[in-house]
Amino acid sequence: MEIQIVTSSGEGRTLLSAFDSALQNAGVSNYNLIVLSSIIPPSSTLVKKRMYTTPPEEFGHRLYVVRAEMRSNEAGKFIAAGVGWYQLEDGRGYFVEHEIVGETKIAVQSEIENRIHNSLSDMCSFRKVRFVKEKAQSAIAVSQVVDKPACVLAVAVYRSEPW
Repeated sequence: MEIQIVTSSGEGRTLLSAFDSALQNAGVSNYNLIVLSSIIPPSSTLVKKRMYTTPPEEFGHRLYVVRAEMRSNEAGKFIAAGVGWYQLEDGRGYFVEHEIVGETKIAVQSEIENRIHNSLSDMCSFRKVRFVKEKAQSAIAVSQVVDKPACVLAVAVYRSEPW
C-alpha cells in the first residue's frame, strides 16, 4: 500500500474556513475524512507529496487518513502540525501526530520535532521494538498567524472508498 504524506496551510475569515483552505491546499477538501489512529500496515510505502491529487469522480468519497491540524486566530503566534512515522523492515510501522502553538517559528519547530521523536520512541518501547533515531521521519507544517485565522495541516492519506 502506498501512503501519501501531505502538509499544507490555509487562511480564512473563520477558523473553520481556514481549516477548509488548508484541506483545499492539501488536495483533500472534497472528501469525507475518516481519521485513523496510528498503525501502518505491513508492506506499506510512504511517499511525501506536495499535494494529493483528487480525481473528480471521487467527490464525496471516504478518505482514510492520519491527521494533525492546528487552527488559531491569535495574531503573531506560530502554529505547527506534524505527523511522524517509524517503519520496520517489513513496511509495518507507527504514526504519531502532534500540534502546537507558540511564540517563534524556531520554538514550535523544535518542540514539535521533540514531541514526534519522543512519541515514536515510546511507541517502539511499549511494543518492545528497537528504536533507531535515524529511521524516524516526519512531515511538519508551520505558519504564522498574521491578520486572519490560520490553519496548518499534516495528513497521511491511505486510500479512498465510495459509499
